[in-house]
Amino acid sequence: MGKNGYSISNMDDVFQIPETSVENILKSTPKAVRFFLDLHTACVGCGFARFCRLKDVITAYQLDEKLFLEKLAETIVQKP
Repeated sequence: MGKNGYSISNMDDVFQIPETSVENILKSTPKAVRFFLDLHTACVGCGFARFCRLKDVITAYQLDEKLFLEKLAETIVQKP
């Protein structure tokens, strides 16, 4: 279980976390760094990552929410 009471253990969990901060995703899933870099976002290393939620990223970068969350889920549950 993460610091905020959630655990990202399967794809269903990811679809329930648009309110999760970018920082929590990056800390709990190091593979997510590559995900954000590939999208050409400034999330990795951003001082606002602690406050910025996934839905904020989707809005700011005008991303398709469903596709974003699906690809993030694939990244998170991917075996090394």
